[in-house]
Amino acid sequence: MGREFIGDCPVSGEDCEFDEYETELTIKYIKQECGKPPRGVDVQVTSEDHELGSYPVISVVWDDSITEYPDEYIGKCMEAFERFDLPEEIRQQYQVLFDVMDLPEKIHKLLNPE
Repeated sequence: MGREFIGDCPVSGEDCEFDEYETELTIKYIKQECGKPPRGVDVQVTSEDHELGSYPVISVVWDDSITEYPDEYIGKCMEAFERFDLPEEIRQQYQVLFDVMDLPEKIHKLLNPE
């Protein structure tokens, strides 16, 4: 299985659910911008090894037995990732939105302790 690093997964350090959502959104954007990938190729979260452990990254992966190195598609994905890289202001606005969406559940838990 081949793999090429595209970019780091977005990490706010405050909310894992928000980070996962933003990563999924990034991958969907890349796939939309780059069109249908070659056969046996996909964009997904993989693990990047580091001397202190491993961390999630966005990568193009492919089945070596089905396709050759997808250099053109990888280039498109890298460009799309760079365009998607959101400014901090937008990240903060999305965080406020997620906080508001969680309010009903938090209120329910306060009113109905288990």
